[in-house]
Amino acid sequence: MKIAILGSGIEVFTCGHRLLDKNPNLEIHIFDEKAESGMYGEEPGLYDEWPLTPINWVGSLFSQQPKEDSTAIRYSWFVKALSISLANRGANFHLKSIVKNLENGIVDFSGAGYLASGQIKFDHTIDFRENNSDSVWYGGVVISSPNAEIFGIRPDRTIEVWSQEENIEGNYIQKMEWRGKNPQYALIDRVNRGIEAAESTISE
Repeated sequence: MKIAILGSGIEVFTCGHRLLDKNPNLEIHIFDEKAESGMYGEEPGLYDEWPLTPINWVGSLFSQQPKEDSTAIRYSWFVKALSISLANRGANFHLKSIVKNLENGIVDFSGAGYLASGQIKFDHTIDFRENNSDSVWYGGVVISSPNAEIFGIRPDRTIEVWSQEENIEGNYIQKMEWRGKNPQYALIDRVNRGIEAAESTISE
């Protein structure tokens, strides 16, 4: 059975892992407009409990390997670790690829992936590309105690903060912008969204 997953977010990769947990013989194809999974853009990486996924889904996190007192992880590194592990499980990645049309299970795409362009027929397609939220959050990374209600401490001791106020006080080593409901729960919600999509696609 061939399944296509469209998108760039972390839910794409948790979906792929869960699908392969349910059936290791599936042929999984990821269509990602980015040149490299986790390459561009930081998004909320806050969490209450670790691990967020089965340990075998996650490759090496290097300096972002969570510690006992960690409450955040660098989102891009987490995505990259999940994607590398998924590739090692046999998933096919079409990177820097734009899906021009999706109809009747046929993915019409073009880009710089290993097939460059073409049309592929799939038994199931799972599309994570839509983000309809109008709520804008402003984030940043600091190295000292933040003046913000929503924050988490990364394993490298930097602090990730989020606010709906655009001008957050403090000296930032990085600034971010994200659209969504609540950065406090965004990471676990997206992890679970991918898992739930896999569960609904392949029944026991």
